[in-house]
Amino acid sequence: MVYQSLYRRFRPQTFREVIGQDHLVAALRNAVVEERVGHAYLLSGPRGTGKTSTARILAKALNCIDLSGDGEPCGSCDSCANFEAGNSMDLVELDAASNNNVANIREITANAALGSPGKRKIYLLDEVHMLTAAASNALLKTLEEPPDHVIFVLATTDPQKVLPTIRSRTQHVELTLVAPELLRLHVEQIAKQAELEIDSAAIEYVVEQGSGSVRDTLSALDQVVTAGGIPEHRGSVDALVNAIVAQDLTDSMTAIAETVAAGVDPKDLAYRTTRKLRDVFLAGAGVNSGEATLEELPELAEKAGEMGRAVNVRALELLGQALVDMRQAPDPRLVLDLALVRLFAGTSDPHPVQRSARPSGQTQSSSERPAAQARAVLASAQSTGDGEVVAASSDSSSVAPPPPPPPPTQATEADDRPDQVAPVTQTQAKGSLELSITEVSKRWEQEVLPSLAARARARFQAATIVTVAEGRVRFELPNETHRERCEQIKSDIETALRDIFEVEVEVELTAAQEEKVQTTAEPKAAVEEEVVDPAEFEANAGTGTTSVDRVLEAFPGAIASGEEDSASR
Repeated sequence: MVYQSLYRRFRPQTFREVIGQDHLVAALRNAVVEERVGHAYLLSGPRGTGKTSTARILAKALNCIDLSGDGEPCGSCDSCANFEAGNSMDLVELDAASNNNVANIREITANAALGSPGKRKIYLLDEVHMLTAAASNALLKTLEEPPDHVIFVLATTDPQKVLPTIRSRTQHVELTLVAPELLRLHVEQIAKQAELEIDSAAIEYVVEQGSGSVRDTLSALDQVVTAGGIPEHRGSVDALVNAIVAQDLTDSMTAIAETVAAGVDPKDLAYRTTRKLRDVFLAGAGVNSGEATLEELPELAEKAGEMGRAVNVRALELLGQALVDMRQAPDPRLVLDLALVRLFAGTSDPHPVQRSARPSGQTQSSSERPAAQARAVLASAQSTGDGEVVAASSDSSSVAPPPPPPPPTQATEADDRPDQVAPVTQTQAKGSLELSITEVSKRWEQEVLPSLAARARARFQAATIVTVAEGRVRFELPNETHRERCEQIKSDIETALRDIFEVEVEVELTAAQEEKVQTTAEPKAAVEEEVVDPAEFEANAGTGTTSVDRVLEAFPGAIASGEEDSASR
């Protein structure tokens, strides 16, 4: 005898056997009892949630000869026997993916008017969203006004792709994923009926693999029974989750390496880790995801408090994106490793100086002091006039000299008192930021500019740092219009610079044209004004020289005509 899979052997045959879809079962059962069954239904939902099974039960109930009072088919009459055997002429099942053209729909509409042995004839079109636009339009008229004995049941996993004109002609009912508690009970009942010996760990495994789908859960149960138990190479995600909770990158990478080396698929590891982190997040909020037992909730809540909500959300985001990226990645493990690197890079404290402060009576560990010590050394080197540091600063830009160092007694007191570490390090940090224009320009290109929003980055892409002095950074823009636009978001640039350099920074914007006019425009040379003495005119007038005489002097050999001569006299 050919073996039949569990999901086929235990497919629901009555409304009461359908689990997790009470809203649909109640609507159809009441419609059958009150004889108010619609002419067309659209059932949508994830795979394996009961769309096809429910449509078959509806067809069986409508054609049952001895229908019970609650709308359940009897299961013993000839019509019910034919339905259970799969050879009833009253149910026509079609796959819309392979019957998706106009010719197929015309054949359906032509045969719909033909009679059938039973009282009602049901057309079940599975994956109806695969119909072409022309085929969907060809179905509209028959779907809107079918023959009296015909009922259409359309099933789909993607209702958004179904034409609105089809959805408006049907009663749309959405099926949902089944809760884990119902799936556990369902698996236990089927295991008992099929005489299967499985333990609680195997049940939890198949329920997790099913993810709310009854068919996927029973398929996983088949695999466990065939393999003789849970796959040994599946591994546990507890080590990786604990490393993420502790925010330890080394332990996280080690957990991934060991789990993958044991034969676990990186995609499966990332998927189960994401689900576990989701359970941790919900447990921290006092909510049970439904996949965690009551015994696990206190432990999950403790992990949520230790990790913090911000880190938990960030981990869910990055691992969720990693699951998407793994679909096309040649090396899924590399995607998972990079996701964890980004996670811990994003959760690191951007202000390590502020963490150096300790309440009175506590000491600072040596692992937290290198950054503060480095800033202190740099500040002291600049303030004492170290040859190399001062030379580098003087060659790069004319930066104002750093403030003088505090007296030795104050430094000694600050080292002896842990509660004074934060103010001293903040002062030292500010002094250490008196950098050269070359250093500031380099960090502006590598760190500040990429961190800006798209609008700010586009506007300040053409900006050039002109001077850096005394906490003020001066930018030069190509023209006055560009400067005015950048002036609107100057506060964003000051915030970004403050986050990078950890001190208050003032931004000054200038236009290149203005600078050129102010710096390169040379003052025009003074032009001597010719001073005319009126006495000269009086002297010339006394000599009796006429204009004709002056012309004749200018042109030797010229002769004045008589008329002009007389006129001149």
